[in-house]
Parts: sequence; structure tokens; C-alpha cells
Amino acid sequence: MPTRGGIRGVLLLCAAAHAVAAQPRPGLAGSWQATREAPSTVAAAPSAIFGDRFAIALGEQSVELTRMVRDHQQPFVTSHRTDGSESRIMSPSRTCLGQTGQIVTTAWEGNSLVYSVVGSTAAGSSAPTPAKVRYAFRLQGPDALVVESVMRTSASAGPTPVGTVYRRMQQALPGRAVEEPARGVPATISQVAWIAGNWSGTRGPATIEERWTAGAGGAMIAMSRTIEKDAITEFEFLCIAERDGSLVYSAMPNAAAPTHFMLTSIDARTATFENTSNDFPKKIQYALTPDGTLEATISGTPPRRPITFSFKRQP
Repeated sequence: MPTRGGIRGVLLLCAAAHAVAAQPRPGLAGSWQATREAPSTVAAAPSAIFGDRFAIALGEQSVELTRMVRDHQQPFVTSHRTDGSESRIMSPSRTCLGQTGQIVTTAWEGNSLVYSVVGSTAAGSSAPTPAKVRYAFRLQGPDALVVESVMRTSASAGPTPVGTVYRRMQQALPGRAVEEPARGVPATISQVAWIAGNWSGTRGPATIEERWTAGAGGAMIAMSRTIEKDAITEFEFLCIAERDGSLVYSAMPNAAAPTHFMLTSIDARTATFENTSNDFPKKIQYALTPDGTLEATISGTPPRRPITFSFKRQP
């Protein structure tokens, strides 16, 4: 049976551990802008290590990072545990391209928050390649933060510790969008390999062609054209690409800006993509029939009837 003194010692140890765990973290939270100032402990990096601007939001055991992408206009927000556990983040989506990804860990080391990239995945691949990139965030003053890493500062130089000084911004960066993008059903580009090929069909006096490349790098690309009386009357750029564990179909009729349709169902011979906010079509379905015909059906809201295009494989 523990003595009274032993119980008191255990309670003191627990209280000490709780005090350590409850220590306030450095004031890294906020929005930060890169400067050309020289860090106090390492050489200045030739370019901003963690981008021109970023934001940090801290929880008790988590951190949310916001980085600006797409010409520094679009916020890219990721969330991580600060216990050193791994998390997988996917790059922001780009039309007609598969996504690359990173496996990262985040943990406190003293007064520094260390963000490490321990693996990466190429577009179209789920097998990670080991990586070893480390970013250490620490305060250099009330409104100055240094991000340190190791990089080659020239083609002939070896790995060198460098850093970028960031200053606190008065205006906060935009956060995560209130409405999250639609999520599709799980799938990879290999599951729609049957769409690849040169296809041709007719509709009235017109001939319609779709020429789909084989999948590579998590994506497949197509060109469609409508020919009537030896003249091209319409054309369209099309693609299917992996996004967030699913597939997205993008259509660019007559080189217009892309309209995206998320995969909502798939089996061995059919794939259905939907965009309920689009005027028409709201749904695009590809199906391979038993006789080898490729059917592409576009549909909207009743009473508008679906339209099916039938294609035969060409050499």
C-alpha cells in the first residue's frame, strides 16, 4: 500500500507534468509577410522559404497553415496534429492534371514549430517516395518570425542552413472557403481506361469524334470535334483527372473556361459525372456497351430529355 508521502510525490509529479503540458506556446499565430531582412542565426535564403505570405492558427494539439497559391490569390489551407504523427496533403487541383501529394509531420521542438516533409507522391501514383525537408518556425521578436530550412543556394554549393524573416501582417489572409468543394466517389484514372481511344459517331448529317489519350500521371485528355459538310462546326477540349481520391471531368467547349463535373458513380463499364449547379448538362455519363459501342449521355433537369451520342472505336 502506498504511503502518504508516496501519494504526495505522485501528485506532485502529475502536477508538474500538467504544468509542462500547459505551458503557453510562442505567439506564432497570425498572418506573415516575407521580408529581405537577414535572420540573426543563419544566412538569408535567396527566396522566401515558405512562400511570400502564410498564416498560422494554433490549437491545443493542432496547427492550421494557410498558404497562397494560384498567383498568390487562392488560399490553400491544411490542418495537422502537432504530436509528430503523419498526415497526407494533396496539392491544389489544376485542370486536366493529376495531383501530387506530400506526407508531413508537425511537432514542437522547444519554442520552435517544426514542419517536416517526409514523403512525396507523384501524380497518378499512391506509392510515396521518401523525402527529408524540414522547416522550423520560431519568433525573432514580437512581430518577426523566422522560417529556417536547409537548401542549396547555388548549383555548386552544398546544403546550407538558411532562413527567411517574416513580419506580422495587419490584414489577415483569407481562410478556408465556407462551402467545401463537392467530393466524388473513390476512383483512380485506371478505372476509366476503357474510355481511351479514337471514337467516331454520327448525329444527323454531322460526324462527331472524340479522341481520348491513355491515362498517364493521373489524367487522360481528349479532343472532340463536330464535322458537317467538311467543315468543323464545333470543337471541345475534355479531360478526366484524379482529384482528392476521386475523378473530375472537365469540359471546355470551343476553348471556353472549364466546367467541372465530379464522379458520382462508377463500375466496370460506366462512369457518371455531375455538376448540379451547371445549367446544362448537369450529368455526363460514359458507358461501354457489350458490343463495344461507347455511349456518352448528357442530361439536365426534366422535362429536358437526355441526349445520347454513340461512338464506334476507330483505328
